[in-house]
Amino acid sequence: MNQTPLFSHYQPTLQLRQHLGQVRAAAQFLLAGHSRQTRERRPETIPVLDALVRGHDLGKGSPAFQSYIGNPVKYRGDAHAKEHSALSAALALLWAKAQGWEALPTLALAQAIAGHHAGFATLDYLENRLCLETDDLLLEQWAGLDRDALEQATGLALNETDGEFEDARRWLFRRQKIGERLRALSLTDAVKFRLWTQFLFSLLLEADKAFLALREEKLRQYFQQPRPVLHSELVDQRLAALTETPLNGLRQQLRERIFSSADQDQRCCTLTLPTGTGKTLLAATWALRQREQLTAKGDPPPRIIIALPFLSIVDQTEQEYRQLLGLDLAHRSQSDQLLASHSLSQREYEIEDKSLGQGYTRFFLDTWRSEIIVTTFDQLLLALFSPRTKHQMRFHALMDAVIILDEVQTLPCQLWDMVDQAFRALTEEGNSRVLLMSATQPALLSGARELAGDATTVAEIFSAFNRYRLIFRHRETRNLDDFIAELLPRLKKWRRVLITLNTRASAKAVWKTVKSTSTIPVFLISADVTPRDRLAKIMLIKARQPCIVVSTQTVEAGVDIDMDVVIRDFAPLDALIQVAGRCNRNNRLGDQGGHVEVVSLQSAKDREYARLIYDPVLLDITREVLANAPETVGEEAVLNLSQHYFSLIKARKNTGAHLTEAFARWEEMPDIHTLLRGREKQESFLVLADGEEWLRDSLEDSLKIADRWERREALRALAGEIQQRTVSVYARRGFHPEDYAEPLGPFWLLRPGYYDSESGLDLRLDEEDPATCIF
Repeated sequence: MNQTPLFSHYQPTLQLRQHLGQVRAAAQFLLAGHSRQTRERRPETIPVLDALVRGHDLGKGSPAFQSYIGNPVKYRGDAHAKEHSALSAALALLWAKAQGWEALPTLALAQAIAGHHAGFATLDYLENRLCLETDDLLLEQWAGLDRDALEQATGLALNETDGEFEDARRWLFRRQKIGERLRALSLTDAVKFRLWTQFLFSLLLEADKAFLALREEKLRQYFQQPRPVLHSELVDQRLAALTETPLNGLRQQLRERIFSSADQDQRCCTLTLPTGTGKTLLAATWALRQREQLTAKGDPPPRIIIALPFLSIVDQTEQEYRQLLGLDLAHRSQSDQLLASHSLSQREYEIEDKSLGQGYTRFFLDTWRSEIIVTTFDQLLLALFSPRTKHQMRFHALMDAVIILDEVQTLPCQLWDMVDQAFRALTEEGNSRVLLMSATQPALLSGARELAGDATTVAEIFSAFNRYRLIFRHRETRNLDDFIAELLPRLKKWRRVLITLNTRASAKAVWKTVKSTSTIPVFLISADVTPRDRLAKIMLIKARQPCIVVSTQTVEAGVDIDMDVVIRDFAPLDALIQVAGRCNRNNRLGDQGGHVEVVSLQSAKDREYARLIYDPVLLDITREVLANAPETVGEEAVLNLSQHYFSLIKARKNTGAHLTEAFARWEEMPDIHTLLRGREKQESFLVLADGEEWLRDSLEDSLKIADRWERREALRALAGEIQQRTVSVYARRGFHPEDYAEPLGPFWLLRPGYYDSESGLDLRLDEEDPATCIF
């Protein structure tokens, strides 16, 4: 008997059977792109994915949805009645029950189907989605589901299912006691199960969008585009092009050590080396070698993902990899070789040197479709922990990947346990490789192998460095004005000086006075300066000419500048050691070395700047570690100091075990961005220079677009340009952005007179107001 076909999409018009066939082809292609170990580790993987593909749109067989999809513009029915995810999940649950499925794979099935539009749900929320009030319109739609037509479209034996909508929830949550089963898993197994479920969820999310996003003309690039070949010899070629420095010999020795030990199947690694030893290229050697070895086993080549904490060093690392791959440094489009994924990156994507259209670009960027991805901690951890579909769609890129976290000490303590558990589980469940790098290694990845060697060898490496001396003058707190008065005559003796303060206000006060008296360039680098202007100043500083740099913490970790003298306001020990790494970085000063002076400054109101922004426990631990240190220590001492510091942190600080439990047991947990950046509200201002009216015009044109999806995409295309010109302040009570800016849609366009490229943002606020105390 011929059935009236069910439809799933409008413009393009697609029958449900056609759409499911497309999703199945994309899902099989995506799964084949992962290693055999990941595909076969759990025998349920292929059956569950097949059921997800077939069953995720079962609810589209409802009368209301079929009425809606015939002509969405003319649909006059209730919006709730056409919803399909809950109906799909309930019917899929009853099907799985009839098939005799185990409870945990069935939970993964229900989660992915129920959440493929709404996001990864907590267990409680998932149960609530499968529970409807007696007058809910979806119950009528449930009764109207044409199971014969759905069976024909999906290939699932749906006529063998029986039960009402509510029976699906009762079976899984009451009879199978899925909550108790999830809690009965060990924490390690629960994290692995969560990641496996997210893997299936992620494959479904991308497969569900692939054909619709790319249409026919770009499907060849999706299914048939050959993967670029990357060899570890690329690092040799890059090293040969570098300027010779006194550290090149050591860097080569370290690279040979890493290369020779990379054959060992150690999935969790650390790289603990002094600053300036070339960790970026050393990590590239390790990553490319891992890629070669895994490919030699017959598996698809793993993607390489490099995550960093700050935009300044993300840009620096992206440039390094562009040079490594032989790409044009001036051309910042993304490609199948290299993709930068952060707020300042260009939203343009090229294949075979041809730019893709806006819709195609969005899809390729959102799915991290590239061999090397350079991104931020935020984006990496959102892909791992965020429930939102836009982040989960790229989760499967973390499986069978080589993942590098640089400057890992910047991760907040409360994330240490969750990062440890999740990344170790990722290496087992997803066959990934993880490397954590830092000169101040918090040792948060349990059981990791140190690539630089054993503890004795690492200590010997650190002890061989004597590029600077740390001079501790923080024991007596000084007034900022007195510090400036003492500083000015000393600056005349030095060629290149970095002065790092804790707040924007104190940095600007020092910069103004120093600039007024100095005969050499004086640069201010802080969050008061737009990212574009900060990066331009950093390029000038790298030129090695005499200069004075006054900064906040924006330059202390990873930024490749080389200064003769560093003065640092008191901070947690890892921050002090990191900023010291900017002193005599390339060991050009010979036996005299450089010096790093640590002071403790307070405002005219006797408020210690360090305590305005840092965790007091970390400050107290730092003072305790330094209490018995002599006033002057050499660089060779920093390893022992940092190890003592991190051991005390682990003993005294909350490292987030409760967050790991919440993640593993599918419970409510805080937003990952909040955990990384805090809860303080910020107001952002867009700064347009003379001659940049084009950006304002483009924004206005984008905001006028009637279709909200097209409007959103037009704004996303401008996001990199906007972020390059944005500065933010923490908005205290009574702060009114309209006092300084004009509204332009969701943006605040800063009025002239409140920003200068040299001095940055100046809202004429009280200099000690917390709104100005930002990193």
